[in-house]
Amino acid sequence: MDAHRDRSAVVAGVDGSAPSLNAVRWAAYLAAAIHEPLVIACAPRFPHHDGDPGHTPPSGKVVRWHEIAAHIAEHAVALVRSCTPELPVTTEITPEAAGPALIARSTHARILVVGAQTAWDGRLVGPTTMEVARHARCPVVVWRGTAGRPIPRRKPVTVGVDGTPLSTAALELGFELAEALAVPLTAVHCWPANRITPVGPTADHTAAEQAVLTDALAPHRRARPGVRVAELTVPGVPGTILAEAGRDSQLLVVGTRARGSAAAALFGSTSRDLLHHAPCPVVLCG
Repeated sequence: MDAHRDRSAVVAGVDGSAPSLNAVRWAAYLAAAIHEPLVIACAPRFPHHDGDPGHTPPSGKVVRWHEIAAHIAEHAVALVRSCTPELPVTTEITPEAAGPALIARSTHARILVVGAQTAWDGRLVGPTTMEVARHARCPVVVWRGTAGRPIPRRKPVTVGVDGTPLSTAALELGFELAEALAVPLTAVHCWPANRITPVGPTADHTAAEQAVLTDALAPHRRARPGVRVAELTVPGVPGTILAEAGRDSQLLVVGTRARGSAAAALFGSTSRDLLHHAPCPVVLCG
């Protein structure tokens, strides 16, 4: 496939696990909303991933792997067709390990969508998902939620704002997605509780923090005046406050990840907290 042909595609990684299939369903919903095609990147574990990468597995195992991969891809496409029948969708199957394959694919993707876990790891966030979240070269959506529940299509998009260039990127994407999904946007600005006096935040301090949020929102409101915006300014731990806000959101957007090799250094505690504990999908952008 010509990688440049689908540079604007939404790419969903799938390995056959339930979280990855939920991610595919959500990716189809997003792709339809932003009028982009969907590419399903199928990367189930190839036999040599269990041992020496230089070892050539028996031909029977390779044939079986291809059969499994084709079945996973077909199942994912059928899932997409059942919920968004008009959406253009293609599949890509790779024997490469899922993390490197999806990171490479992200160079030519508009948004990359993955599940919080993989078929090979039962933790809150699997190592493949964390690897992709750290190093992908486009915004990454990590699907979190309850399997089988309908997508909460009327709930707002919530964006974490701290006044930095990274949160500017989050606001830009958040406004774009809120407009495409035809839902309101909730902008949440937190500041450390240790800045508060013993008797609580002063009026001047609260006003100053509110000004940070108002100033950050201003250019995006001008660019997309049709998006309704709610503002929340509150002291506390950003990861905790944003996770709580996610209970009434269909999507959380945070700008705490730069693109490229330096991403890991900028992958902070808020991002990790949300990837492990958010009740809804999380977008990392930079």
